[in-house]
Amino acid sequence: MSALLFVGTSVNANSNKSAPRKIAVQMYSLNRFTLEEAIEKLKPLGIDAIECYRGQRLSKKFPKAKVGPDLNAEERAYMKKLISDAGMKMVSFGVISVRKYSGEEIEPIFKFVKEMGGERILTESAVYFLPMWDKMAEKYGIQVLLHHHATTDYPYWDTDFFKKHASGFKNIKYNPDPGHWARSGIDPVKALKEVAGYVAGIHFKDQREFGNIKNQPAPFGKGVLDVKGMLAELDKQGFDGYYVIEYEDNWLNNIPEIKECAEYLRKN
Repeated sequence: MSALLFVGTSVNANSNKSAPRKIAVQMYSLNRFTLEEAIEKLKPLGIDAIECYRGQRLSKKFPKAKVGPDLNAEERAYMKKLISDAGMKMVSFGVISVRKYSGEEIEPIFKFVKEMGGERILTESAVYFLPMWDKMAEKYGIQVLLHHHATTDYPYWDTDFFKKHASGFKNIKYNPDPGHWARSGIDPVKALKEVAGYVAGIHFKDQREFGNIKNQPAPFGKGVLDVKGMLAELDKQGFDGYYVIEYEDNWLNNIPEIKECAEYLRKN
């Protein structure tokens, strides 16, 4: 994969855009808060979808409860009501990995996501687990998306590695992260082209620096990445999934940055 970066594209990002972009927020962006507090913070932004992750505290009302398949019936009902009352939906869940091949660990995740109305589960599980993920995806009608981090982590960041191991599975697609690609010196636009036809979700990012392994997010259009070039490529591919904003900085007060990112997606 190329480590080159090209910015300032002249491509019109709206050239193949047929509908408003669907926007969601990865709740890890607000991991210092309970899910209930995080939802309240997002309400003024007009965000209608969220991606939940395992382990976020649910609410001060249930101080020991954490989001995920371990929630009991009362806690699950409370979580569903929180999301519904806010006019939102949980579209995806992750990133989650497993350590057991049998369905005893994976199936409860699918049952939970199905109950919450989710459409996709993100995982970075090793390729050994892919047949089981695919089997459960087929059973529950929920798509599995392979996610990646930087080159210091499991190699799904390598588009060739991803395609080699995922191409044979009906229910497994890709959820790339341009921020992690950029941290590793990989051009996100080029990488997106290499996985055309596989992208079903994305953690959309901009970065203050390219090639610096340190995570340095920036509001869209204010960093160094070719954000319009990424949008243009995704439009060209006919991507109709959610642009999931995951803003991993300014942890206690990043709502202004999340708002900027959402507004950028609505305008471009």
